[in-house]
Amino acid sequence: MRMRIYLHIVFLLASCFLLISCINNKANADVESIADRNRHKYNLSGRYEGNLPCADCSAISTTLVLNRDRTYSLHYRYVGKSDELFRRDGNWRVDDDVLLLDSEDYNYKIEEDRLSQLDLSGKEMTGNLAGKYILDKVD
Repeated sequence: MRMRIYLHIVFLLASCFLLISCINNKANADVESIADRNRHKYNLSGRYEGNLPCADCSAISTTLVLNRDRTYSLHYRYVGKSDELFRRDGNWRVDDDVLLLDSEDYNYKIEEDRLSQLDLSGKEMTGNLAGKYILDKVD
């Protein structure tokens, strides 16, 4: 009798373990499928360029290179103020149609063949210069 009870307990525990494993795999598969969909939805790899507005210079000449391995290289120069070229490198990811660059304050709304810089709170730019915060895909 005792052996039967032990067998039932072992069977019940094994069933619970199997059920939990399946649920966990399903959740992981969902996360992976979302990432795969975003990867296919956005062909973001490439070079983006633009002259962004600047408060105390002519423009901020900006080049952003997004690599297939999810790394980026951002180069910018303050035109009319300095010839110094600034460079930042890091990793990028996509979240809800927004490009996020690690170690950067600004994010970018993904549009067809261009990126639109968002303000520091993650909202679209407004005002007279709103249409100037654009990086166009050049290759």
